[in-house]
Amino acid sequence: MMDKTFALERACLPSVFFTATPPFSDLPPGVLTQLADAARVDFCPVGTRLFSMGQRVEDLLLIQSGGVCVSRPGGAHAPRGLDYLGSGQAVGAAELLRGEPASCDATALADTFYFRLEGEILLQAAREFPALAAYFCDRFPKDYLERALALLRRDRGGGGAGFRPIFALTVGEVAHSPVVDIPGEASIVAAAARMADFGVGSILLRDEGGRVAGIVTDRDFRYKVLARGGDMTRPVREIMSSPVCVVDHREACFGALTVMMQRRVHHLAVERDGAVTGMVTSHDILALQGRSPFSLFADIEAARDVSSLAGLCERIPRTARALLEDGAGASHVGRMLSMIWDAVLERVLTLIQGELGPPPAPFCWLALGDAGRMEQVPGEPPDGVVVYQDPPGEEAVRCRDYFAGFSRMALAHVRAICHVPESCGGFTGSRSLAFAEWAAFFSGHAADDRPESAALAFALCEARPVFGFFDLGKRLCREFRERAGRDAPFLARYSRTLFPEHPPLAVYAGQVVDASGKGERHFDVKALGLAPLAGFAAFFSLTHALPGVHTLSRLAALRDSGRLDPEACGRIATAVDFLMHLRLAHRLGQARVGRSPGEMDDQVVAADLDPLAVRMLKDVFSATAQAKALLAERSGLNREGT
Repeated sequence: MMDKTFALERACLPSVFFTATPPFSDLPPGVLTQLADAARVDFCPVGTRLFSMGQRVEDLLLIQSGGVCVSRPGGAHAPRGLDYLGSGQAVGAAELLRGEPASCDATALADTFYFRLEGEILLQAAREFPALAAYFCDRFPKDYLERALALLRRDRGGGGAGFRPIFALTVGEVAHSPVVDIPGEASIVAAAARMADFGVGSILLRDEGGRVAGIVTDRDFRYKVLARGGDMTRPVREIMSSPVCVVDHREACFGALTVMMQRRVHHLAVERDGAVTGMVTSHDILALQGRSPFSLFADIEAARDVSSLAGLCERIPRTARALLEDGAGASHVGRMLSMIWDAVLERVLTLIQGELGPPPAPFCWLALGDAGRMEQVPGEPPDGVVVYQDPPGEEAVRCRDYFAGFSRMALAHVRAICHVPESCGGFTGSRSLAFAEWAAFFSGHAADDRPESAALAFALCEARPVFGFFDLGKRLCREFRERAGRDAPFLARYSRTLFPEHPPLAVYAGQVVDASGKGERHFDVKALGLAPLAGFAAFFSLTHALPGVHTLSRLAALRDSGRLDPEACGRIATAVDFLMHLRLAHRLGQARVGRSPGEMDDQVVAADLDPLAVRMLKDVFSATAQAKALLAERSGLNREGT
């Protein structure tokens, strides 16, 4: 082993290495060559202190092989690791570009070869090419983040992302205007004639005060009048649908499409400043996109048995891939997949009622976890439970037996549809309780000191009604959230379960390592990445009684309400978005090579990550650490007993 730093004779190696290493690889060839020619190849043995905290950093060190630990003195304890840097990563770049002394120590973890580039040369290049400085100094540098996401779509998702107006245009830009309307007292034939005159498929009805009272579509004419031989002279208000589904003119076309699919409608009124100014149809939006999940929805609704549903659900990965290739964000895809699974569940539960007979009491299916947040991925069965209305004493046993069998059948059917083995956990659909029993279940688990009990109780706070009597489900969800919001000790116990004691810190030498230096070959994107941040957003959303179902919408509400620092919310939201893309792309990659849903996982191999993904994960881990610190500061973790 060599005992001192030395320089090697300049060769072509620096040029080759710089060409393959971002951000240098993005520089014009002439500039890249100049930097590579100015670099010296140096070496230091394991344990060498490259610089110390407070020291002026004069050169950039670009690691070729080996590794460097960036740490701060730990006082009476061992130094605290802040980062682990491996091949292709730079030491001292941020300090050089900011003109600051070193904020930490840098020590070689192994015998390390690196390229030494004089600081003034780097500064000159950064002045000419600001993206160079952004890569090293900014959190989630925009250009590189977009490229990293594009690479995930291309390499793992199965295709390149292209521009599609459905994700860029607003409904106000595609809505038909002016609005075609008619008084509700007008005849059916008059309404039909007015629609024909304007060549539209719907017409708004107004009351005596000029307010929008309802809508009639061409479908209403077919099924409510013509198919029944109805009287065309009747007032058109007798066949209208009300209330009218309305969407704000600023809503993206994709958002409007999800509203249509959730509400099973094909026409939306577009509102601007409180007034309806146009109409948008599913045809208008689908014409922008060219590919649509609408056909899958229609086939699911028409399915006659579970085996048919199983065949249809095999199209879910293809649907997700098409959306991703068309430019959808991972959160958009997650929302759409959750809506597809809602439709599957609706069909499954309807078929079960056909087998078991009418339910003895009103009930509601509540989606939990990723399904509750509408953030599902391919291969992930929906998690859920059943609540039924408190029965009279003489009906209690009958209701219990019916809904126990009902939920068992639901679990079995969903497993069959997903091809998930019976041993696969994470699905609690076999649990069904009456309203009062669920309230008692929540209270008991919220009072339990065990971490798993707190996590289970909080999972109910994120429940979302999917099928059945929605008012019953909404009432129970409100009960869970109100009880949780008043129970500070429970919230404090739950907050302690969110983040691992040693969260991931960096990707180094083909492993994801934490501050203690412990490394793992695989990174569980959900368990170690998304779940803690989703829980963070849900925790603060609940404690501040803010709206939002999806993690990103909750973070936006926290930002807009001023409850959390806007910059911190932005970083955490970007981290969530990147992790969602990484998880979705990983799942689609598994589907592409033929893995069944039951065989899919969220374990990304660290060594397979490209340099840009490694760079973005550095900021993801930093944002996660920031979220953990905010939670400790704001949730009373440091107060005994709370």
